[in-house]
Amino acid sequence: MLRILHAVPDMNSGGIENYIMNMYRNIDRDTIQFDFLVHHAGRALFDDEIEELGGCIHRLPVLDNKNLFTYRKQLNELFVQGDWPIIHGHAASLAGFYLGAAERAGVPVRIAHSHGASFLRTPKGYAKRLLFKEAKRYANVRLACSTEAGRYLFGKDIFHLAKNAISTMRFSFDDAARVCVRSRLGLGDDDLLIGHVGRYNLQKNHEFLVDAFFELEKVNPKARLLLVGTGETEHKVHERVNKLGFADKVIFQSVTDEPESFYAAMDIFVLPSLFEGLPLVGIEAQCSGLPCVFSSEVTREVAISDLASFLPLDEGPAAWAEFIAKTPRCASRKDYASCPADYGFDCVENAKVMSRFYLEIFEKGVGSVGPLLG
Repeated sequence: MLRILHAVPDMNSGGIENYIMNMYRNIDRDTIQFDFLVHHAGRALFDDEIEELGGCIHRLPVLDNKNLFTYRKQLNELFVQGDWPIIHGHAASLAGFYLGAAERAGVPVRIAHSHGASFLRTPKGYAKRLLFKEAKRYANVRLACSTEAGRYLFGKDIFHLAKNAISTMRFSFDDAARVCVRSRLGLGDDDLLIGHVGRYNLQKNHEFLVDAFFELEKVNPKARLLLVGTGETEHKVHERVNKLGFADKVIFQSVTDEPESFYAAMDIFVLPSLFEGLPLVGIEAQCSGLPCVFSSEVTREVAISDLASFLPLDEGPAAWAEFIAKTPRCASRKDYASCPADYGFDCVENAKVMSRFYLEIFEKGVGSVGPLLG
């Protein structure tokens, strides 16, 4: 059996984590098994399922300027004790540490996977940008979720495309789920539910979305905003909503194991991100037949249907509100269930592609695979 170590921040619900789990659930686990290196002390959403599927979770502390020596010591010990022929790194800013330790321990296949297409212009963001260069130094296989994400991290170096795949059956529109969730949320048929799924961080630009909704609610008092997720900036979003005075119009939903039901309940999906590699939530939303409004900073590769629209952030919240107000609801949502598979985003097929990829680089070496996956 081939065991692969995936390095991640944690295994709570997010785009990267869902990408890995969609693959994990569908691979032949008698042939390939996943283990996880996480930088998180507590239990996470997917931990129980990982262990049920046969994976092991190895925990390291969150790296900071006080524990660098301890972190590197524990990392080196992990690779000395472990026996992984492949490490697949998804936490790019830490990749220089764990891919470097893997190289010193003789791990033959060291994958750096780019899931983003830019970085935040903050001191922390610039520091992470510098650390990305270390990922390039120690990786001998390069993956990216989109062309833009690959060029961002790897420049002119050859990289392989690994598409962010989903379960098309799971995320296809379900009318019964729509009725159930909207009833639970106290929504009527004529209420317009604007939805967003994503971690609360600066990249996702929640406060811009709240400001746009504030403008939308002025012209459509029946509008409601549903925010699904958790994260470090959630308190700021609550503060912004309270300051604008429409807390009764905004629904906060924490991490859920049924995002497909919330997509079904929505009428329009909005993602005003400052940057994205290729957002899994955008594929999921279109699979559910949701009209989607993305910022122009999101890669056009997410557009797998005529439901996708793009709008520049510099047009401002009022222009976004006007655009959303004019966006019609989709009358035939079930018709879009096949779109992800048509564009190579089905997780069953993706698991087959990735299994072949892993086995080929393990058996034949890192130079054996062509420039594209799928």
